[in-house]
This record gives sequence, C-alpha cells and structure tokens, in this order.
Amino acid sequence: MSWLKRIFDNRHRRARAAEGAGEWRRAAALWAEAGESVRAADALLHLAARGGDLDARLEAWHDALRWLPTDDAERRDEVERRMGVAVLEDARARGATSAFERRRLAEAAERLERADRPHEAAEAFAILGRKEDQARCLELAGDIERLEALLSETHESERHESRMRRHLADYENALRFGARLEARQALRDALREAPDERSVAELLRRLEGRMPPPGRVRLAFGGAEITFVGRLPAVLGRGDDVEIRVRGTSVSRRHAALDVRDGAVVLRDLDSSNGTLVSGLPIGGPLELTGPTKVGLGDDVRLDVRPAGTTLHVDVESGFDRGARVVVGEGALRPDGLAASISFDAGWAVLTADASAPLTLEGQVCALPVHLLVGDRLEVAGVEVEVRA
Repeated sequence: MSWLKRIFDNRHRRARAAEGAGEWRRAAALWAEAGESVRAADALLHLAARGGDLDARLEAWHDALRWLPTDDAERRDEVERRMGVAVLEDARARGATSAFERRRLAEAAERLERADRPHEAAEAFAILGRKEDQARCLELAGDIERLEALLSETHESERHESRMRRHLADYENALRFGARLEARQALRDALREAPDERSVAELLRRLEGRMPPPGRVRLAFGGAEITFVGRLPAVLGRGDDVEIRVRGTSVSRRHAALDVRDGAVVLRDLDSSNGTLVSGLPIGGPLELTGPTKVGLGDDVRLDVRPAGTTLHVDVESGFDRGARVVVGEGALRPDGLAASISFDAGWAVLTADASAPLTLEGQVCALPVHLLVGDRLEVAGVEVEVRA
C-alpha cells in the first residue's frame, strides 16, 4: 500500500488513535484489518509488555505469533522465549501442581528449548521432575558440572526406589506367609529409607496395631477360648498389669502368684486383703502344688490349677470371669486339642504346627511358624483357629 493511501486510509488513522489511547488489542485488530500484520503483532507485543495477568500476557503473545511472518525467525524466537520465561518465573514463585499448570510449564520448556535457551528449559523440566529432558537440555547448554550432578542424583534416586521396592516386596511376602516379625522389620527398613513416606508409616501402624499384647495371646478353637501367657511368675488378680486377670468382689489387684521353682509349682499369697485358699484353707506362705488343685481368691473366685511340667492350666470356675481358661508358662505351651504349640518371640506370640500337621493362614499354606496377629484365621490339621483381641 502506498504511503499516500496509508495517510488517508481511515483504518490506519483509527489504529494509530487506538495505540495513542493505549487500546493495543483494538489497534491490533485494526492493523490486521488494514493488512498490516507486522504492526498488528507489534501492538500485541506492546500489550504483553505492559505486564499484569499471566494468562492475558500469554494470550497476547499467542496472538502476536499469528501475525508475525513465518520467515521472521528472530522475532518469533524472541516471543517464544518471553512466553517460556514468563511461565517459568510463575512456576518458580508458585510452583506447578495442577494438571493445567504442569501442562503449561511443559509447553514453556519446549518453547525455551526451541528458542535456544537450554539452561532455562532445563530448569523448567527440573520443576516438572522430567530428569531425562533436563539432562538433554543441560547437555545442549554444555553444562557438564550440573549434568554430572543430575546423573549422580538420578542414579541415587533409582537405587533408592529399588531399595524401597525390595523392602515392600519383603514385607508383602513375609506378611503372606506369617513371618510378621520379618514383615515389621521390612517396613522399618523402608521407613529408614524414606522417613516421610506416610503410606509406609500407615502400613507399620496397622501391623503393630494388630499385634497381641506382649507375652500373651487369646485363641478360639474347638469351641473353646484360651489365653496363653508366656512368662513366670504369673500374678493373679483384678488389676490390668497382671498375667492372669480374674475379677471378683474379694479379689485384690495383685492377689496371688504362681511360679515354677526347681520343677515344682509354687503358689503364694501377695498380702491380699481376703487371702488365698487351697482346699478351703488359707495359705500362710509359699505352697508347693503336687497335682490338680482348687485355689480360692477370697470368698467368691475359685480356680482349678493343673500343673503339666513347667506349664500351668488355670480354669476359672467362679467369679466374674467364670469359664475363662489360661495356659501359662515359659517355652512352648501345648494347647489341648490342637496339634501345635504356642511360644513367644521377643514377646510376640508364635504358633508352630506339629511336624505332621498342615498349617494354613487365610488359606495360604505355611511351612514355617506364624507370628500371630489379632484377626488371623488359621487352620491346623483341620482345626480352625481365630486370634482374638
């Protein structure tokens, strides 16, 4: 268009007037209508340069690229760089957490790489966690020191992830086959590897939350419910800190104690308020039990105590806990009617099936002893066993 025509063209006058009024987008539309694509792009670049909202600036740059000639590579690269830098600066300040923000930052990184700004592209890819792309851009930039540091960090991260996968696989396998002590250790190892991993901490919390109280476990099988206690001496009373809890109006918190001394079962009173009786008579000092014995705690609780070597079977015959059955001792405890033994590993109850007795846990065949958890359902030689709280 000749200079004379441009002077008298109404659209040119209106476009310049719009620029003078700071109405850059209107000016761009008028320049585009007049066929002045470069001046339309310039107006939009002026709009973007004014700052303000990132989305508005990006929109102005996008529109400017539409009007810039495709053969004007230098200016187009500069617009791409500005767009990329603006998004990168926003990500530096606010992060990029939403899907939209991450997608926008990824586009910005690609723009910066196309605009031959590999350092800034590498930074954008780093925020996105795209290490391979970050490494490529650092290599393009010739930044060998940062590239080597990134590769070292990547290798350590891969080793860390490999160790985590191994710990969690060990946990799952150990849990499945009843090796709960090993399962707990695998989770502890995983937490040492990643202390802030909340999902692993929650797995450990749930596992330990199902552990029976140290040194005791309650099993239901064959129509009976029996508590196994793995320590001596065993204190009897109504308190919460005793080995054999029996409640009654005449029972003291720590009423009496059973122990095995030199192979003999010994009963003694612990200065209870209402005394400990054998065959209806109060005992004055330690008393050796030579066989099944009826023991009274005060007036209203009666126990049947049956020694079996270094193991004691205690049945509550009267009182608030009438019908309760307890097996107490050290080492392997043998439940009547079950082809297995109960022992305690660092206070954790362990069930070991007899050599010829098949053992399954939640339907899974177990060849090794099972560290018990509350809620477990097992089967020993066809007998169903449930671990209760």
